[in-house]
Amino acid sequence: MATLITLKEYSIQYNIEPEFLLELEESGIIFFQEEGEEKYILEEQLSELERYIRFYYDLNINIEGIDAIRHLLAKVAEMEREIKMLRGQLHLHQ
Repeated sequence: MATLITLKEYSIQYNIEPEFLLELEESGIIFFQEEGEEKYILEEQLSELERYIRFYYDLNINIEGIDAIRHLLAKVAEMEREIKMLRGQLHLHQ
């Protein structure tokens, strides 16, 4: 079973504004599990969430910028997979 951390606990422990976490969710950047009145962060989301926190607090990148960076990083990862596949195909034809 996945470990769940409440947004409230996470906000307090890491000194993060709960509103920032809710803005990430409202923007569709990250999704939280909801049970009753409480929202939870899944353990597997922590590294992604920490990246967004660094963007926002350390680099002063707003929510829209975080979303743009997220899309660009996904595109780069997709292109890297394609290049790897094409290199494999090229290697087979040599």
